[in-house]
This record gives sequence, C-alpha cells and structure tokens, in this order.
Amino acid sequence: MSVLPKAGLGFAGLAGASGLGYLGVKQFSSEPKETFKSKYALAVKGFLNDDKVLGKKVDALNQSSASPKHTDLLEAQKQKKASNDAGAKEALKRGCSDIHDKAIESDFLEDFKNYCSFNNEDKIETGKTLVADKNDFTNHLNSFKGKKVEELQAGFKSIKKPSEDSSDETWKEAMLGECKRLSKEIFEGEIPNFKEFCAK
Repeated sequence: MSVLPKAGLGFAGLAGASGLGYLGVKQFSSEPKETFKSKYALAVKGFLNDDKVLGKKVDALNQSSASPKHTDLLEAQKQKKASNDAGAKEALKRGCSDIHDKAIESDFLEDFKNYCSFNNEDKIETGKTLVADKNDFTNHLNSFKGKKVEELQAGFKSIKKPSEDSSDETWKEAMLGECKRLSKEIFEGEIPNFKEFCAK
C-alpha cells in the first residue's frame, strides 16, 4: 500500500473520531437538566392545590423584607400588600408553577425554598403545631436520652445528651434551635425525630 492511501486512511480515522466526539458532546449537552420538580418531588406534590399552605406562603411574601427574584412572585407580593388576596394567590401559583420546571442550577432556589414548596413545618400533622418554647421539651428529656446514635437524624445527632436534671437549659435550647432550623428546610420525606420532638 502506498504512503498516500495510508495517509488518507489516517485522516479518515481522525475525522471519524472527531465526529463521534462531536456527537457525544452534542448528546450530553442535550440531556434534560434536573428541575426543582424532579429533585424535590415530595415538596411539590399537591403544593399548587393546597389552599391553606399557599395562603401561608403569600403571608410570608408579605412579611418578608427581601424581594423574591421571580416576576410573578413580585406581583404576588405587590397584590398582597394591596390587600388583594385572591390576586396574590393566583400570581404565586403562576410563579411557582414556572419555578417548579426550572433547572436546579437556575437562580430561583431561595424562591422555591421559601415560597414554592412544602417545608417540614407544612407537613406537621393536622391538630399539631411546631414547638415554640424551650420548655416544650421537658417531657421529651428521657425519650431523647434513651435514643441510640443511629436512631437520631439530622442535627439531633450532634446535640449532647441532657443531664439528669430536667431543667437542662442548654439541651432545651439546642433542641429548639434544631427544630426551628428543620422546620424551614424543604420537605424531602418524614424525619422521625422532627415528628417526635418538634410537634406538639
């Protein structure tokens, strides 16, 4: 075989490899991006139809000193301040529906977390509310002391076991702080410790 045909085969091979590389990059770049709805499915399931929770989110928008990023949420905030509750709720639903389909890498994580998803507090069972005072933990002292490390979730793992004294203020304050923190986190499934210690 002459040198020229060999060179031609080499060029063809290079071109073929380059073409495959291009197709690979093109295929990778066209793969669907993960959205808020797909990543946090439990936090959005039924959210847009939950009138009570939507009302809570509208109130949160109204009370916030910061402005949301999404234009429909800004409109919801504006409508609520004008005492148009129905208009505020509709604008919120439009904005949240749009945000749910946005990519995780978008700039709407705080909007999603604060106004467009269920958080752990929203999922507290009917008839109960979030603990509000450190003394709410007095009756949980022995139960918490009896937990093994593997039976504790989230930040409860790092909370030091209480002393024998039921007035262990440090432990109570740590428990209250963790309950408040978890209450605002996006709902990703039931946290047994949150259900046991943070609802009353």
